[in-house]
Amino acid sequence: MRLAAAFFVLCGLTAAQPARSVPRTAHQLYDALNALRLDPASVYQIKPEHRIELRRGDAKISLDQGEVIFFAPLDNEITGAVFSGRGHILALPRDTIEKQQMARFLDSPILDQDFASAYMRFTDTTSADLLHQLQTAGLKPESDSTAAARWEPVLSHLSATHSLRIFCGTLLATPRPYFYASLDGIATGPFDVVLDSMRAEPFVLGQARTTAGSTFYDVWASYKIPDAIPMAPDFRALHYAIDTSILPDHSLDASATVNFRALGAGNRFLVFALSRALNIESVTSADGQKLEYFQNEDMTPKQRSVRGNDYLFVVLPRPVPRDTEFSIRFHYRGNIIADAGNNVFFVGARESWYPHFGDSADFAAYDLTMRWPKKLRLVATGAKIDEHEEADFRVGHWRTEKPVSVAGFNLGEYASSSLSSTNYSIDVYANHQVEEQLAKRLANNVVPEIPNAGPARSTLGMNQALQPLPPNPAVALKQLGKDIDSSIRFYETFSGPFPFHNLSVSQIPGTFGQGWPGLLYISTYSFLSADVQRRAGLSSSGQEHFSELVPFHEVAHQWWGNVVGWSSYRDQWIDEALANYLALLFADMHKNPDHTLRVWLQRYRQRLVEKAANADEPAGEIGALALGSRLNSSKSPEAYEDLIYAKGAWVIHMLREMLRQPGTNPDARFNALLRTLVTKYAYRALSTQDLRREVEIVMTPSMDLEGGHSMEWFFEQWIQGAGIPHYRTEFTVHKSDSGSGYSVRGKLLQENVPPSFIARVPLYAAIPGTHPVLLGTVVAAGPETQFHFIASTQPHKLVIDPQMTLLCTTQ
Repeated sequence: MRLAAAFFVLCGLTAAQPARSVPRTAHQLYDALNALRLDPASVYQIKPEHRIELRRGDAKISLDQGEVIFFAPLDNEITGAVFSGRGHILALPRDTIEKQQMARFLDSPILDQDFASAYMRFTDTTSADLLHQLQTAGLKPESDSTAAARWEPVLSHLSATHSLRIFCGTLLATPRPYFYASLDGIATGPFDVVLDSMRAEPFVLGQARTTAGSTFYDVWASYKIPDAIPMAPDFRALHYAIDTSILPDHSLDASATVNFRALGAGNRFLVFALSRALNIESVTSADGQKLEYFQNEDMTPKQRSVRGNDYLFVVLPRPVPRDTEFSIRFHYRGNIIADAGNNVFFVGARESWYPHFGDSADFAAYDLTMRWPKKLRLVATGAKIDEHEEADFRVGHWRTEKPVSVAGFNLGEYASSSLSSTNYSIDVYANHQVEEQLAKRLANNVVPEIPNAGPARSTLGMNQALQPLPPNPAVALKQLGKDIDSSIRFYETFSGPFPFHNLSVSQIPGTFGQGWPGLLYISTYSFLSADVQRRAGLSSSGQEHFSELVPFHEVAHQWWGNVVGWSSYRDQWIDEALANYLALLFADMHKNPDHTLRVWLQRYRQRLVEKAANADEPAGEIGALALGSRLNSSKSPEAYEDLIYAKGAWVIHMLREMLRQPGTNPDARFNALLRTLVTKYAYRALSTQDLRREVEIVMTPSMDLEGGHSMEWFFEQWIQGAGIPHYRTEFTVHKSDSGSGYSVRGKLLQENVPPSFIARVPLYAAIPGTHPVLLGTVVAAGPETQFHFIASTQPHKLVIDPQMTLLCTTQ
């Protein structure tokens, strides 16, 4: 499972450049911005007869009655204001997917509510707009130090974040306007309104909420606005050289040198992902010049753990000319390795254990040097060049042979097993023990519910006096290696040659997996026998999940995610869905023959039509696949898992079924599609629109439901839409007028989806003593569609899509 980058980062970037008469260092300017407070001599009293409003994006913010206080200016620029009293906001999202999300959180597709206060920061024309309206209304500033003082707790809590945003705007070659408002809604409590032209989706409405001890950012709406000019990338990372020492206490002392090429935007800052658990010691240029940086400024370690972020901002002393290559060197320390007990280690911050620039579509070369206590074994991304001992440590060197978007490592007291194929080798690593928490559960024969593994069930009657041997994950090494080799060979028929010369498969505690380039993190549960899994509390479906899907889903990511990237959080579903569907096909054809593709698809369909875990509605109705990481929210903490994997696999299955044609190779079109994607989008981003265009190239005439050789209908409904259609029939059967066969007339009823929903629905005649016989296909368009077929034998009933080619429910 590949994790997406954080969707809404308040420590993002902004725009305008206030003129300065006195040069300041980066931190001096930040400190000056952070020290700004309200101007007690700039207080305005608004009465109901005055009309003060702001239009930002698709929101109209009205200040109806109350008090406005402006921030004190810095270099003649006002960058903020506050309001208390009675205000109103009206906002209507532009597209269907955002309206659906707004309605989900607010019970209405329109944001239309009063608010009692507002905290606003800006670098656009807000200051001028407000002052002009106030002056036009004949209002003059008043002095009120008491009113300004009442806002001090709010400013001290929020200003640091926005000071960094405003500061970053001074480093842009071209100003990018920014507006932020935190409104205290009467009905909803505090929520955010953002219009930031540096964001790929400039307009955002959302709210932070805490549920069951976890904090989520509920995005009510986020999208592009007309005439918004996308911000061109500033830099491209070309090469990472990372030198890491893992000390005896398992903390890291590391340095990283990242080489860049300037792309000509003229901006002077770079943003890196770096775990908040790692503290930067220094940032320097190639010639040793110290560079200014910002990393959770003014926070204590405790504050960082609670409300810090995993981002690092680095300031360049001057703009870098286009196509110029330069490097930045980092030195940092901290601990991202946890001991799960029994010498089983958990490597956290797997995407941010080094300063990582870019996202899943930014591929670069990596050179890793690792030092670690010699009693442990370590595996890492890339081809191993060397490994040797130095005193109490081992030192290894790895280098990538092809560009990768991320690099990782894993370590433990591993046993290993290896096998070689013609073009690649596989090394499997596992501990001789399980993590302490799991060991205690097994020793006590406790059966709690395991997250993401289905409902738990009691163990079979076991003689408590008999103490089974402690589980040993290393026992599974050879067989798991053989199974992974089989999966690679199977996937090569769909996705082309395996993209790496070596694949390291390593155990990690917990209930998840990840597929990094040439390196898999596989849950301990996948190394255990069915009996041990059962004793640990896994249901039969949970056992199948860890034994038949998890390892092979991560293998599929070697192509889908590690060769083909995704454009944004809205496109990540493609790689996850393809990886999961290919794992289902492998399980169907190479694992337990009783667990066919139909069984998995039925389970996924059931997950989609049932109420999601900790959610108030069925998973299939929560939102669209294109919402990606936004699916997880305070209303549905685990919806991403249900939608992306379950519905995503169904979407790929439906495409495959539509592309199938009679012949010796019915999957020829589907296979050609996947091969094209891997070749054409290797080491770059694949978007949903790209996928649609490639599907349209290989589509069959029967897929063209709306004409124009377009698959827009499919992508709008299944990727941009929510809901699972339900079908039933009403029909009559009569002897045909010709006397040959039977006339079947009726109507197909479609429910639970919008009236515009269309689909090809196959109808079969159920005849006693034989398999259902295909009558034909009905193109369902709207709530009711008429049909007429001639059957050679009188059907007793009609069966809707028994071959499971369409995600739907029936009766």
